[in-house]
Amino acid sequence: MNISLKRTLCALLAIFLSSACQAADSGDIRERIDNAVSRGTVGAAVFGVYDEGEVTIYGFGRIRPDQPREPDGDTLFEIGSITKVFTALLVQRLVEQNRLDWDQPISRYLGEIPFKNESTGAITLRSLATHSSGLPRLPDNLAPEDGLDPYADYAQSHLNSFLGSFDPDHPSTEYAYSNLGFGLLGSIAAQAAELGYPAAIARYVFEPLGMDRSFASYPEKPDANMASGYRSGAVVPAWNFDALAGAGAIVSSANDLMKFIRAICEGDATDMQRAIVATQRLQEVDRMALGWHARSDSAGDTVYWHNGGTGGFASFLAVNPATSQGWLILAASTEHGWITELGFSPLAAQEESTEAIDLAPFIGVFQLAPSLFLTISEQDGQLFGQATGQGAFPLTHKGGREFEFAAARIEITFKATADGLSPGMDFVQAGQKIDAPRVEDEHGTKEREEFSVDSETLQEYVGEYRLASGVTITVTVRESQLFAQVTNQPAYPVFATDTDRFFYKVVDAELEFLRDQSGAVHELVLHQAGEHRAPRCAERACGLVTGAL
Repeated sequence: MNISLKRTLCALLAIFLSSACQAADSGDIRERIDNAVSRGTVGAAVFGVYDEGEVTIYGFGRIRPDQPREPDGDTLFEIGSITKVFTALLVQRLVEQNRLDWDQPISRYLGEIPFKNESTGAITLRSLATHSSGLPRLPDNLAPEDGLDPYADYAQSHLNSFLGSFDPDHPSTEYAYSNLGFGLLGSIAAQAAELGYPAAIARYVFEPLGMDRSFASYPEKPDANMASGYRSGAVVPAWNFDALAGAGAIVSSANDLMKFIRAICEGDATDMQRAIVATQRLQEVDRMALGWHARSDSAGDTVYWHNGGTGGFASFLAVNPATSQGWLILAASTEHGWITELGFSPLAAQEESTEAIDLAPFIGVFQLAPSLFLTISEQDGQLFGQATGQGAFPLTHKGGREFEFAAARIEITFKATADGLSPGMDFVQAGQKIDAPRVEDEHGTKEREEFSVDSETLQEYVGEYRLASGVTITVTVRESQLFAQVTNQPAYPVFATDTDRFFYKVVDAELEFLRDQSGAVHELVLHQAGEHRAPRCAERACGLVTGAL
């Protein structure tokens, strides 16, 4: 399963789903977002539809926990990897001015870097824009001081150092999603424009499109209509970018993004329109344009799309130029996979079931392995699965007793009901099948209630704890919220169930703080598929970089 605490989740993402397409009821999307706000998995959201010139925008939740204001078309959200679409457009504008060339190698624009491997220097701008450069998703020298703001201190010098030393044995030209690649593309474009990335994207993209509420660098004065980042029930800080800004730095609003969709669907023969059309030409890499992912709907029209995710936001944008239609979801949430699936629902699978079904026979606990159990629960008429030590994920009904979570390639077929309950399931992920019988509910994920702990007590937990050789858990407090960060992982909020005991909402795991005879916290225990003890380190004594991603 690939939804565990041990997986790096803060990378800006793209998730591929495969299905045939037909129109879907936007009322269903609104209801599902509303339910997610009620469940507490989404803090604020907007859903916008563009239909042959007509724009409709719906708001959900509150822009901040202390602000009763509902988000609207001008509310600002981090859009994460949707930034990549705009980075590609920036490059195209510079290509048309003969400042850049899609098919030139990066060495032409980075002459100051002595490349250890010639194949790295030979990477073209086009391969960066189609994720076929052979560069990894993230550079191995990304080691942030603040795990809640992982890209902020990754400077041009770090990027140059990585590129100079990158020495792959067999450089790949196959599709492999790379935030690093698009960060590099944005950096090259900014240098060609003789501006920083925020100024370059503003001059060449935002200003011509009239996107006056979009930016790639937070202003000193906060915007009153900015949504707070929201992760697992807690407010989290904004993300800032330096050298990798082209991968995910943009903050925008639904109204501004609708201006972009309108320009795609109805633009006249301007330089900007020609540049947009150029970025949407399909490339040799399967189903990729320049910065855009592409897929066909049931009528054979090409739909261009991208999604995004940062530390506290998730987003999705799609546009069909042939029908002059587009839509978007901007959310203060880290339910990235769910937002992406929701974004694809206007292109809902034709085989997706609309039949009414009684979900009760499927609710319960099923055994996947000796110490691995899958808890099936129901919320607002939809099934959710949660494996031992992992996070919950939504299941889409495909018909009969069949369900799926396409983002993780999970398919579940429940066995025929006996005595009112399904006795088991066939669980398939990535082609591997498990016959999972129903077991007693005591093996499943526990429901937990939150407990209030005062700020002074929270400070007693702050520190580093050695979990294993080379692995620590760093505990911090930010605005009366406790966060825990495992080496090479993002920092996640944890919530008290009692004094000295906390739980994650993103995964099925708990932290228990142990005290010595004097009452001082000297150790923690990670409860996740067993007990893992982590002694507290003396100040700075762990000797580890705990923020690497």
